[in-house]
Amino acid sequence: MRDNKLGDALAKSVGDKPVVLMGGHSSVAVGNSIQQVVYRAIYTEVNARLQAEAERLGTINFLTPEEAAKAAATNDPLVSRPWELWKARIGKIE
Repeated sequence: MRDNKLGDALAKSVGDKPVVLMGGHSSVAVGNSIQQVVYRAIYTEVNARLQAEAERLGTINFLTPEEAAKAAATNDPLVSRPWELWKARIGKIE
């Protein structure tokens, strides 16, 4: 972040969302723990690739806001599972 104005704009863009895309700069993820932030950052990239592939096949049926909330409620408590695998794979993470 180069200055407070940019930081404020990013914070406003994030608001209560888990991820914000930054044009030309990838994305920013937020969460309740570092594990949740890493989970969201990694799976945002994975899901973006899958969405791009799906778009080539035709119309995509996206989750409704209610379905997305239920998916998050199911996935959020499980972020420690992939975290442990990533830790084992790349070494000690604090």
